[in-house]
Amino acid sequence: MQILTLLPPRILRPIVITPVSGRGLRALLILTVIGLCMVTMRGLLTQNWWFFYMLCWNGALAWFPLGVVLVMRDLLLSRALRPGTAVPFLLLWLVFLPNAPYIITDLFHIQHIQSPLLWFDTMTIFLFALTGLLTGLYSTLLVHRLVVQRAGTLLTWVCMLGCQVLSGFGIYLGRWIRLNSWDLLTTPGVLARAVYDALHNTLSLKLTITYGLVLAGLYVAFYVFSEDDTAKKFKLT
Repeated sequence: MQILTLLPPRILRPIVITPVSGRGLRALLILTVIGLCMVTMRGLLTQNWWFFYMLCWNGALAWFPLGVVLVMRDLLLSRALRPGTAVPFLLLWLVFLPNAPYIITDLFHIQHIQSPLLWFDTMTIFLFALTGLLTGLYSTLLVHRLVVQRAGTLLTWVCMLGCQVLSGFGIYLGRWIRLNSWDLLTTPGVLARAVYDALHNTLSLKLTITYGLVLAGLYVAFYVFSEDDTAKKFKLT
């Protein structure tokens, strides 16, 4: 018991799950449904379902980290999960987080699209990329709100921005090295070798820095907008 008295007070406090309106989740669902309608329409009109499979698969992977956070949040709320045992959920979230902004790189496929469909496919890929990006930012915001109660403001910000830089590195591994998040479990040796090689690769460093800084900036803007909106809502009530 004497050891517990030496710990910072925030470590001993239970995590408080603040009520949310669910507006962010509903907005993401609307964007997802619109995207599904567009790729389905393309498949029916052209009988080419490659875009459907590619974007739907990447969209599902983008939703996965948010799903992990929502499950963790519900378990914490029901007290079925103690804050100290939430680390595996956070690690699983971090491993799959790069899949959310990864869809941005699907815009590369525009160069291979036939001109009659260019206008339609450009908007479709953009919509999926936007949805994936917002899904990743939203899941990071939810993690931020949980972690800050234990780690404090400064450390939490360092971790959240660091996660965006790691996402930039994950995008490089996924798009250029063609690795997936589950390779950490299925082929950890291959992944470790790829990470080692990437650390000595100029392109990987430039891409990680560029994507990471952009994602970090977008998260800061997203956080400011979301928390300011939340503060106004509680002030009005």
